[in-house]
Amino acid sequence: MSLLGMLQQSVEMYKNKIAISETNRMVTYGELNALSNQYYDWLEEKGVSVNDIVAIELERSIEAIAAMIAILKHGAAYTVINKDYPETRKEYMRQTLDIKITIESVFEVDHQRMEEWSGVTRTEDQMCYVIFTSGTTSLPKAVGIPDSGVVRLLHEDRLGWDAAKTISHISPLEFDASIIEIWGGLLSGMTIALLSKTEVLNIYLVEKRIQQEIDIMWITSSLFNFWVDKKPEMFKKLSHVIVGGEQLSLSHVEKVLPFTKVINGYGPTENTVFTTLDVMEGSVDEIAIGTPIFGTEVYIVNEQGEMSNEGELYAAGEGVALGYLGNPEKTMESFISWNGLPVYKTGDLVRVNADGRIIYMGRKDTQVKINGYRIDLQEIESTVKSLGISNCHAFVQDKKIYLAVTTRQENIASQLKRLLPIYMIPSKIAYVSELPLTGNGKTDTKTLYEHYFITKTKRLIRILQRYLNADITEQTNLFEFAIDSITIWEIAREINHSFHSDLSFFDIIENPTVNEITKMLGEEYDAAYNL
Repeated sequence: MSLLGMLQQSVEMYKNKIAISETNRMVTYGELNALSNQYYDWLEEKGVSVNDIVAIELERSIEAIAAMIAILKHGAAYTVINKDYPETRKEYMRQTLDIKITIESVFEVDHQRMEEWSGVTRTEDQMCYVIFTSGTTSLPKAVGIPDSGVVRLLHEDRLGWDAAKTISHISPLEFDASIIEIWGGLLSGMTIALLSKTEVLNIYLVEKRIQQEIDIMWITSSLFNFWVDKKPEMFKKLSHVIVGGEQLSLSHVEKVLPFTKVINGYGPTENTVFTTLDVMEGSVDEIAIGTPIFGTEVYIVNEQGEMSNEGELYAAGEGVALGYLGNPEKTMESFISWNGLPVYKTGDLVRVNADGRIIYMGRKDTQVKINGYRIDLQEIESTVKSLGISNCHAFVQDKKIYLAVTTRQENIASQLKRLLPIYMIPSKIAYVSELPLTGNGKTDTKTLYEHYFITKTKRLIRILQRYLNADITEQTNLFEFAIDSITIWEIAREINHSFHSDLSFFDIIENPTVNEITKMLGEEYDAAYNL
């Protein structure tokens, strides 16, 4: 059955059942359909056509989901533009996809339209949505996903779809985990429990919503670790928790297994959310990404391009994306023909263990070269965790390895020297109370580096350079640049925000050099070398 056919069936079967519940309001399947009909009419007035791409610039909400449905009913595809993105990124997205229509309006439900169903007939290879990759090493790429990629997820029994259950919706709409939460929920007749940004940031509010209604939850590995460190029993009401986005931590999984089942969901955006799954119950001695999901085939290919038990993972089947829109060169690099099959090269290195499950070994791009040595950052993290460190993050900046740890322990560097070659020992190790997360729930490497691995002086210079647009030193006097009082206020505000300080307008005027301002910020803090 097609994506729209499955959705129409849910609307007809569960018309009076709650489709989406927010903290203070909810809509039934019938009401959600009525709301989507209002967006449908609005799009028709704007002249949307089959195969157009329509942007949604709304917060995670009932209205945003109704807008998605309306777009699909028109035979078009949607993409989400986060309201908080810089205008330059928004414009890049609009230009890349040639977007002419953006939905920003909010309608109220017209209950007279609950029975209506308007919509074209969609094909399984028609584009459903576009998600932009993170773009950490280059400009973000626009990944076009077909209807077939989404529908195949509903045939995967291990995900536990059940119309009697409720699934959470906590992922940003521009993150592909939202596909599981929204379409997995609606196409299987489930209720979607939508948590606000405020709720997601408060573990006690999350636990309250779990107790009230949630049965299944999808969360990123970093957020999972964060919550587990604080309260692993919060998951006990869930039938299972699906974790992914980054490599799982064995110690965190072990803490949760007494309370619920954990599913490791592995997969790049380019193969529609999940490629493989591994279900963990009772006890586990190794983290695996498991076996392929319904409608997906995987191949492990060595450097000679041959099938192997260890090598790069290739994905094929119904979930493979249509390519990178507007970027034929990158598409040809990653979406290739291998042994006559169309496949996506994931860039992930894996091996098969004794029981046939796939083990994730790391990414090709986490294998960095420093001073001529090839280093896998995830090998460093695994070794650090073997010392009893609950969580950590290794990264490279300026050709140096840095390590953040969440457990205070003496002489970490000395212990690592007994376990790792000297070229893999981090240049600096810093204790952090918790790893900062990005809006997508992944570890925020940029924030880690700027707050824990560079001196206050360097951090301060970076702030000032943004306002002065010039190279400055510790002795540079800010008034050499003829700055006005408004700029001084802005500088004081940003310094206070970054350093949790309380400098005033007059503090900056009376101490206008980097060196003087640094002294007012208190004792210098450097990442420790000998933790």
